[in-house]
Amino acid sequence: MKHSFTLVLLLLATAAFAQTEKGNSFISGNISTGYSANIYPKNSHNKSGTFSLSSGISYGKFIKDDILWRIGVSETFSRNYWKNNNSKLSNPYGSLSLNSSGLYFFGKERWRGFVGGGLSISGSFFNIKQSVDGKQELTSKERNFSIRPIFEAGALYFFNKHLAIQLATSSNTFPLNSYGFSTGLLYWIKPTSFEAETKELSILNKGRWTLGAGFDVDTRRLRNNLSNQSSIPSQSDENETNVSLQIGKFVKNRTMIGVRMGYSKNYSEVTSTPQIITKRSMYRVGIFRKQYFFATRLTPYWEVEFDYIRNNQEQKDASTNSIGHLNTFELRPNIGLAYLISNHFLVETQLADLLINYSSQANTEYKNWSANLSGGLRPNLSLSYVF
Repeated sequence: MKHSFTLVLLLLATAAFAQTEKGNSFISGNISTGYSANIYPKNSHNKSGTFSLSSGISYGKFIKDDILWRIGVSETFSRNYWKNNNSKLSNPYGSLSLNSSGLYFFGKERWRGFVGGGLSISGSFFNIKQSVDGKQELTSKERNFSIRPIFEAGALYFFNKHLAIQLATSSNTFPLNSYGFSTGLLYWIKPTSFEAETKELSILNKGRWTLGAGFDVDTRRLRNNLSNQSSIPSQSDENETNVSLQIGKFVKNRTMIGVRMGYSKNYSEVTSTPQIITKRSMYRVGIFRKQYFFATRLTPYWEVEFDYIRNNQEQKDASTNSIGHLNTFELRPNIGLAYLISNHFLVETQLADLLINYSSQANTEYKNWSANLSGGLRPNLSLSYVF
């Protein structure tokens, strides 16, 4: 089971009159970290776990009306470890990426589209270290360096004077082959030309019910052409689909309790020797309590959610075919933003969460616990109907 989290700073733009006129600029950033540990039987001396940390920052400025120049840098580090009485194994991984691109914005009023491209320069390392009785037995090092084009396209829609939603896709191949879609919120420091709404709405009043749905699709592609010629270049493709449904009732003004159900499907394929195919399906059911801060058009909220998750995985290569089942209990406090479209519809995005889970594998002694913290502009949105 894979968990990740990302802390992304709000995207800020210093707009004086129009959102995309010359001189306006924004800065955005992200930081993420995660930790997990496996739990072994009491008579076992094994210990294993993972740690990850990644961050990035980007800056953009409109050098002409509707023409944006953007530069960014990001890094990733992760480490898996295993040890027992007399041996230990670790495999740290790290990467650094620098990118620069130009984007052209077009449109008017609340809609803006953009398209553009640039270059990405990245380098990475992967080490394997193994020792037995304090003596180094195995050391393997791999290095990778690449320069690739970036092609981007997307659209913005402004909810109000400060807040916009963005949908974007990108690719690093030509002919174009999209490898990812993302959604998120953008925040302009200076107000746009739209009228601000401050009136309270009755959508969050006691006694009303909500029926909501969420959906997102993520596609990723990674090519690994290692400079170490003894290693075989590989390519990995991953597709993930998530669907969720929820029903809730306002037990007090701006306070809702409810039930949430979800389904996720993940398919990954590593094209190498041998070829590895992994299929995952995840079923989720949980209860939640959500508190909205205000009854105005735009309001933050906080939520506490408790879930049970059933994770099924099948992995096969040329010689083996393994099937596993994982049961997980998850506690997830989180905060986010809600936009009240009308007295019957609202849209929400989660901005930050603390994820604590405990997992066990069927018919084995495997157990695992992990803690993940995430926050920022997230690729997830949900739409709810209130009646």
